Amino acid sequence: MGEKVIKNINDYISANNISLTKLAEASGILYNTLWKILNRNKDITVKDYIAICKALNEPVEYFIPKEK
Repeated sequence: MGEKVIKNINDYISANNISLTKLAEASGILYNTLWKILNRNKDITVKDYIAICKALNEPVEYFIPKEK
């Protein structure tokens, strides 16, 4: 599940041409930590996930894959 969430966040960042530096600043997550999360070198915490959603102005369920 976590990998799909990260993929959805990465797709959103790419599609909307969002700077990782600006996302890091807006979310309050250190750039290095954000980079590690998005490159799957670090697990995403609920706190970081919520911070990313708030920074992107999206609801918390936005990046969670819909079950079929």
